[in-house]
Amino acid sequence: MTTILDLPLHPLAVHAPIILVALLVLLGAAYVLIPPLRQRVGWAAAILVLVAPASVYGSILTGQQFADYTYPDGWPEAVQQHHDNAYWLLWTLVALIPVWFLFAGLDRGRRAALLRNGDAPKPAPSEDGETASTGSDDPAAGGRKVIMFVFGLIALALLGLAAWWLFQTGHTGADMVWGGVVQN
Repeated sequence: MTTILDLPLHPLAVHAPIILVALLVLLGAAYVLIPPLRQRVGWAAAILVLVAPASVYGSILTGQQFADYTYPDGWPEAVQQHHDNAYWLLWTLVALIPVWFLFAGLDRGRRAALLRNGDAPKPAPSEDGETASTGSDDPAAGGRKVIMFVFGLIALALLGLAAWWLFQTGHTGADMVWGGVVQN
C-alpha cells in the first residue's frame, strides 16, 4: 500500500478529485451556457477535462490498495459500492473528453467565422435603396449551431452526471468512515 509519512495515500488523494471535478462542473457549465465567458475559462476548463479523470483514476488505484490492505479476505459491500461509484465517475469523465473538445473546436470555428465576417466590407445598397442583409460567408454556420447545441446538451448532461457520481462516491466513502460516529 502506498503511504505518505506512514499514512495511507488514499484518504489524502481523494481530495484532488473532489476539488477538480467540482471545479470542472462549475467552469464547464459556465463555458457551455455563457458564450462570452468561453475565451476566459476555456483553457482552464480544457485542462480540468483532462486532469480531473486522472485524479479520479489515482484515487481509485490508491483506494484499491487501501481496501486490499484493510480487507485481505474480500471487500465488504460498502467498499465495493464506493469503488463502483468511483468507476462510474471515472467513465463519465472519460466520456466527457471527446464531447468537450468537439464542442470547443466547433466554438473556435464559430468565433473564427465571426471574426472573418467582422472584417468583410459592408454590402452595397440594392436598387430600391435597401441595404442587402449581410448573411454569412460561413456555409457551416447553421449546421454548426445545431451540432453545438447537441454537444452542449450532452456535455451538460455528463457534467451533471459527474457531479452526481462525485457526490455518491464521496457520500459512500464518508459514510464508511464517519457513519455512526457522530450522533444527534
